[in-house]
Amino acid sequence: MFTSSILSGSSTAGSYFSNIANNTQSARTPNISSSLSPNQIRRQLQMQFATMSFGLSSDEQQQVNGYFSQINNIYGVNDSSIREEQEKKFKELKKELDGLYGLDAEPKKLTSEEQKKVDDLQEQLDNLYEIVPTKDPQGADRQRAETLKWELKKMYYPEGKVLTAAEKKKEASIQKELKTLFGINGPKILDKDEQAKADELNKQIDEIRGTTKKELTETEKKRAEEILAEMEQIAGSLVTHGLSKAEKNLYYKLDEQAEALKAKAKESSLSDAEQDKLAKITKNINTLLDKAASIQEQQDQQAGQVHGQLNGFFSQLGMMGGGTLLSTTI
Repeated sequence: MFTSSILSGSSTAGSYFSNIANNTQSARTPNISSSLSPNQIRRQLQMQFATMSFGLSSDEQQQVNGYFSQINNIYGVNDSSIREEQEKKFKELKKELDGLYGLDAEPKKLTSEEQKKVDDLQEQLDNLYEIVPTKDPQGADRQRAETLKWELKKMYYPEGKVLTAAEKKKEASIQKELKTLFGINGPKILDKDEQAKADELNKQIDEIRGTTKKELTETEKKRAEEILAEMEQIAGSLVTHGLSKAEKNLYYKLDEQAEALKAKAKESSLSDAEQDKLAKITKNINTLLDKAASIQEQQDQQAGQVHGQLNGFFSQLGMMGGGTLLSTTI
């Protein structure tokens, strides 16, 4: 079984920009869990308690219901509720998978010597993937880099979040700009020998950190494959939201073909015909994801307008009520 590209990113190259986003040495930003503005907090309270805490008249209740109906019609479903359920299930599956591999323990606290070894190994990996920064941005470029890293931090929160196509498109744009700012050439696609070296370096890092996966029994392997398949289905559902059923099915088919070719490339070199096939498949996948991203962005804009109207409606009620839960003083 092949792991979908949606779920990949455990390698150094795949996780590089998430590492940048979480680099506390250079990114001094507030804790993201405390980043909600008073307006955002008030909006959440409005959404949560609107229909049960404010004694709305029948006309007011009908107006509120109309706003929520508009949002449901924009997305085709109660999108936020379904996404929350999917992400919750995704995290539960990830937790079970970590348990199978013995990776569910508390992170090991490294000694200074162990951390130095990890840093040395990581540097070798970074050189292998050609993701070592060649520039140190200063002034306005440094400020821009910090802003971009903060944007990535928000995108990756909460841990285990699965990005939609629109979010992935934004992530790719941020990564591209960061590469320019830091003068990064990679990540490089490794050949067979380079991949073997990368695997060995990652193995050594896991041994030091205590994150080596345990060998699974046949029963456990079967369950791990089932979990990965379900995680891929959830991720695929989120990333292809907005596409037709036929387009979604085509995406899954192309993604499976692409992963099969990538897996083969790790064992032996692809023929010219296979490389051409992989390039065409990747192009078609990107076309589908670009369409999904465009649909999702348009839906988000339309929903944002409705949320603005809903906020305005509740703000009026709050001002009339003088210090209720909807008050602008919250």
